[in-house]
Amino acid sequence: MGCLVCAQSILIYNSGFIPCIEMVMLMCVCVCDIVNDAGKTYRIRIANVGIATSLNFRIAGHNLTVVETEGSHTKQNTYENLDIHVGQSYSVLVTMNQAPGDYYMVATSRFTNPILEGVGILHYSNSAFQASGPLPPGPTIEIDYSMNQARSIE
Repeated sequence: MGCLVCAQSILIYNSGFIPCIEMVMLMCVCVCDIVNDAGKTYRIRIANVGIATSLNFRIAGHNLTVVETEGSHTKQNTYENLDIHVGQSYSVLVTMNQAPGDYYMVATSRFTNPILEGVGILHYSNSAFQASGPLPPGPTIEIDYSMNQARSIE
C-alpha cells in the first residue's frame, strides 16, 4: 500500500501585481490584495492547488466572508478562518476595519503532523505598526470543525 506525499512546506508568494497581488502557497493557495486602504472591502481569491494537503487560511483580526466557491455565488457566511481542501477555490470579502497597520495572513496545513505554515502580511496603505506577536491560531486536527464549516457553505 502506498502513501500520499505530504507538503514539506507552505510558501506565500507575492507576484507583485497591483492592486490584485497574487500569492501562492506551495501545496495550496492563490490570494489577491495585500496593500489595502482602511475602511474599504476587498475580494481575495483563494485556491488550493495542492494534491494531498488541506489548508486553513486566516488573517489576524479580520473576518472572511465567503461570496463564491468554484465559480458559483454562495450564501454569504462569515468565518474567522477558512479550510481550503485540495482542489477547492473561494472568493472572500475582507473589510479593512482594524487600526491601520500590518496583520499576519497565515495558511497552515490541516490533518498533518507536523503542522506546516506559510505567513504573509496584510498591509494597510497608511500602516502605523508592523505585525508582531504570535500568529493567529487556527484549527489543526478537528475534523468536525472542518466538516461543519464545509456543510455551512451553500
